[in-house]
Amino acid sequence: MELSLNVDTYLHSILSLRDELDSVCERVTEKYDTIDTPAVIGIALRCLPEDIERKTFKRYDKKDRYLTIDISLSYKKYKSLLKVEQRHELGHALYHNIVDAISKYNFTELMGAGFIKDFEI
Repeated sequence: MELSLNVDTYLHSILSLRDELDSVCERVTEKYDTIDTPAVIGIALRCLPEDIERKTFKRYDKKDRYLTIDISLSYKKYKSLLKVEQRHELGHALYHNIVDAISKYNFTELMGAGFIKDFEI
């Protein structure tokens, strides 16, 4: 299994937090390399203005075994936070959306392997 992360934002601090998460993605990919369903978990963090009306969604493509977790974050909210607060809020958003997606699509192999536990704060 591979974990990938992309960010769509105007906030430089969120981009630097994304860089911090690179090592997490590498460790998770290495630790769960024997898991084949899903083959890929692609996470998109979108911290954009509210008038775009972008909504968070999760989707699993059985053919490609690709789980998409597309997380919408409030640009206005994150702009007003210190970087340490952004890190905290971002961690919670990631955790809750990952748990929800893994549960929603019943990836028992990941649940049994302790995947969700690795993301607890």
